[in-house]
Amino acid sequence: MTLVLFGLAGVMIVFMMVSNNKRKKQAAETEQKLLPGAEVLTGFGVYGTLISMDRDARKADVEIAPGVIVTIDPRYAGAVVPSAVSETVEDAPVVESIPDDAAGIETKAEYGQRVEDSSKPQKSDD
Repeated sequence: MTLVLFGLAGVMIVFMMVSNNKRKKQAAETEQKLLPGAEVLTGFGVYGTLISMDRDARKADVEIAPGVIVTIDPRYAGAVVPSAVSETVEDAPVVESIPDDAAGIETKAEYGQRVEDSSKPQKSDD
């Protein structure tokens, strides 16, 4: 019984070491891709272009909109976005008209008021 427990503990240690090595390798690959001009996704969900990075001071400048540059910790420049997947605002689809099924929706409720759905049957007090 104790042999099984020691064997199980050994297997868990091996899995933890393999997982840790894989994580370190992934982090090193991502760090090598972080070059000025790379499109990045920050750890807090903001897309931008890496302008400059100072690894010693742990600062990275990311342009999130034309002329808007934020300074972040490079560890939060989470992922480098592949150029084939990245989409700019100009490429995004534009909705020209409101769908027909949304035309009958009334949104004239004041703050805190309930809007009754006319598609639901009304309850009667029978």
